[in-house]
Amino acid sequence: MRLFLIILFFISSLQALEQKSILLLHSYNSGLKWSDGITEGIEEGLKDNLLYELSIEYMDSKKIDTKEYFNTLKELYKKKFSTRKYDIIIAADNYAYNFVLENHEEIFNKTAVVFCGVENFKQKDIPSYLKPYVTGVVEYKEIKRNIEFIKDTIKDLSTLYIISDSSFSSSAIKKQILDATLEFKDDFKIIFNDKIDLEELRKDIYNLPSNSAILFTSLYIDKYGRYIPYNNIRKLFKESKYPVFAVNKIHLGEGVVGGIMVSPQEQGLLAINKAIEIIKGKKIQTLSIDMPSSKYYFDYQVMEKYAIDKSKIPMFSTIVNKPQNFFEKNRQIIDSTFVLIPFLVLLIIGLIVNIVKRIKLEIKLVEQTKLDNVLLNNIKSAIYWQSNEGILLGCNDSLCKLLSVAKRDIIGKEMQKVLPQLYEQVKGFDNFLCDEIEVKIKINKRNLHLFIRRKVYFDKNNNEAGIVTILSDITKMRTLEIQRKKDEQFLIQRSKLSEVGEMITSIAHQWKTPLIEISTIAQELLHKRKKSELSENETQEFVEEIMTQVHYMTETIDDFKAFIKPSTEKKDFAVQEAIKELLNVIEHNIKYNYITVKINFEKDKELKINGYQNEFKQSILNIINNAKDSINKKREKKNIDGLITIDIYSENNKVYILIKDNGVGIKKENLDLIFEPFYTDKKNGDGFGLYMAKLIIEDKMQGHIEALECKEGAQILIAIKSTTSKEGDYESSIIGG
Repeated sequence: MRLFLIILFFISSLQALEQKSILLLHSYNSGLKWSDGITEGIEEGLKDNLLYELSIEYMDSKKIDTKEYFNTLKELYKKKFSTRKYDIIIAADNYAYNFVLENHEEIFNKTAVVFCGVENFKQKDIPSYLKPYVTGVVEYKEIKRNIEFIKDTIKDLSTLYIISDSSFSSSAIKKQILDATLEFKDDFKIIFNDKIDLEELRKDIYNLPSNSAILFTSLYIDKYGRYIPYNNIRKLFKESKYPVFAVNKIHLGEGVVGGIMVSPQEQGLLAINKAIEIIKGKKIQTLSIDMPSSKYYFDYQVMEKYAIDKSKIPMFSTIVNKPQNFFEKNRQIIDSTFVLIPFLVLLIIGLIVNIVKRIKLEIKLVEQTKLDNVLLNNIKSAIYWQSNEGILLGCNDSLCKLLSVAKRDIIGKEMQKVLPQLYEQVKGFDNFLCDEIEVKIKINKRNLHLFIRRKVYFDKNNNEAGIVTILSDITKMRTLEIQRKKDEQFLIQRSKLSEVGEMITSIAHQWKTPLIEISTIAQELLHKRKKSELSENETQEFVEEIMTQVHYMTETIDDFKAFIKPSTEKKDFAVQEAIKELLNVIEHNIKYNYITVKINFEKDKELKINGYQNEFKQSILNIINNAKDSINKKREKKNIDGLITIDIYSENNKVYILIKDNGVGIKKENLDLIFEPFYTDKKNGDGFGLYMAKLIIEDKMQGHIEALECKEGAQILIAIKSTTSKEGDYESSIIGG
């Protein structure tokens, strides 16, 4: 039992020592004196206490307070806090307070809330289900008491000018200001201005009558909704002809006389004290909602400036900038001198070490800069960087060489003037970044191909500072590419000429029959003329028979010429027709080798592809000739009926040509090698035919060719993207046999 109690006590101790998380949600932005003051008060309350971790978020609502903005903040905080559980939420000022109340269940469910800096607070505004979770500190500005104090302090007060704005927090006390002024309307003139234009405000203040005073409540936005930097407010205080009183301590020391002021530090300190009590276990219902009283604060130097009677200052007021005697001025120095001497010695030593390190670092930076310049100027591509306004900030030597100008003549100038030719070329691409474009341009009478790449670079604050552009001269590469294409066409034509022998043999077979026919007709003509006189009709019949044979021979030679002639441009053509035209030319050669060619395709389905028709025929011819040679090679060992099958079909928007033969076939390990240049297993082969077929199909027509595994013979599959098609029935045609 005792051991159990010890373990329980140990666990309780660990839980008590567990660090607690506190979220401070500010309505406004960091750097705003009011927000920073609340933070100071909270940090003062947490000083030397490691059991509490403080996280701070700023809503920045002085600068933007639209509904869309708060909806965006809501989604952001939902994601941001989804994996984080806080023990206490401190909501500073009205925006944060209202945001937490509206989104408590969705974002901060069951988390205790302590508010501070909330004006125009009403208990009824807290939903009943949230009351067990909410307490805090109310901010109340003593408008009426400040007006009374100004009336008593400024002799013969004629006009009181009250400055406010139309922001959410200022609107919360507008009624309070108007109600307070009613009691003094018969004593002096009161001007209340919450629609501020700074220039108009300066004129209003300058034109105020004698014995006037100003009461400043708040001013964050002008009447146009624009945020007013605090420097403008400080300048307004210091330039005012008349004394300025304020209700907020953050303005003390900035040029205001003083007044009965609320302190943001006090708001923050009271709020964190309540938060700590709640974390320690105190029920929220037992903690009252406090309204700390405002206190008197004054600036001695400003009172001197406006000759304000010091006797009017209440006792126990806090006065800043009071003049000090010599001892008071130098007391800290005197007391600290002897204590600080050892530290000053150490500081001097540290400064010397730091200076030495800095000198070494500067030397390294100089060396690195020199190295960077060497690297940059040894890059062949022209590089320059420009500002967002298009001003050239720097470049490497390659750009100067490209333009034939010196750096000093172009740095600081607009890129539009430095490279007008390039600007005209790429002005339509102003939005491209990290993309690459190629342009043709003329610079210094040189026609260039330039490859352009751009990328944004950022300044130390991670804001876009400009664009780096790289210009690569690819003129030589493009020239070589054009030459390569010419050489490639030469190789294709050379390969085609290697097939001419086969073609001529086929033509010789095709011409043999018509020549015999012409010879027979000629002999018959001579025989008839010996026997009798020929009539005109009989003579015409002999001529027509001869011309029929001549026409057939002409068609044969035209087909041969069409095959030999290279295609000059890509165009759509029908695959079936192209293959049939090719087979018409080599038909007799196929028959002569006792080979049957069977073509299978879909009847009335016109399959078209885009490319070079004659080169395509050449590729098919190379494959057919290889198939013919393979069949003849097999016949050396075995008597077979030669068969070449060509299947033409379409699938998935592609046209497929599958050419099969029953020859010796291709070994599995050679399926990829057969398309390599100069690879052959023929005794007198040059290994060029299938290489050229692959070059034509894949490089020139963006198709694909491969050899497939086959149990008997060989299979070559060609796939090319289809351009048009018409549905029809499947049919076959046979050549040879």
